[in-house]
Amino acid sequence: MKPRFYSNVYWHFTGGPVSKDGSIVWHHYRCLREVKKNSVLRDPKEAMENLKNIINTRVLKATTTEKILDKVETEKFCCVCDIPLKDLTFHRQYYGDYAVGFNSIKIHKNFHPVLYFEPLPTKIIKSNKLLHSKETEVLDMLGINNHNPLINFLKITHFDVDYDDTFYGEREWRCLNHFYFDKEDVEAVIVPKNEVNIINNYLNHMGYNNISVLSWDLIENI
Repeated sequence: MKPRFYSNVYWHFTGGPVSKDGSIVWHHYRCLREVKKNSVLRDPKEAMENLKNIINTRVLKATTTEKILDKVETEKFCCVCDIPLKDLTFHRQYYGDYAVGFNSIKIHKNFHPVLYFEPLPTKIIKSNKLLHSKETEVLDMLGINNHNPLINFLKITHFDVDYDDTFYGEREWRCLNHFYFDKEDVEAVIVPKNEVNIINNYLNHMGYNNISVLSWDLIENI
């Protein structure tokens, strides 16, 4: 019997968020509360079309970048989250109602987990001379710069028991290339209840077999 703190299905959500001012969401914020305050979810029709496009093309495109510091930015990546089914309702608040789930074997061959990091000097530096260093100075001392390939898998965030006040609960994995997958690599799809039949018919039309199609009503009542 395996513990339930991780999932054997890795999820990619297609519904947002989009910055209210047109800026890149992942260049500015350190927790989900900040993202929610400054962004909106994608229109459901667009989220559904994104989902269908992934199913049709069998690729997740590496289009996202994230800023670690003002002058330190990751390469383009695509991502999935390692969240057990029962906890996806938390993630749904920030990423919308449409998701596709991939089996862990395929993900482990192509993705790497993100390291969540809060660079407070008092937590990581013993020297009294450095306790009042700025965050940028601490990161520089740790070699966090554009020459370090590990920045592509580093996410600066707060840590808090409140899901809103951290990114830690997302359990993100990243791939630095477009992620090409086979139909057999897809385990499940999640959509609103009134669109279950629509996506089921689309999956059948595209030649996907034995895919579990779940609704949020079901997940919330498990």
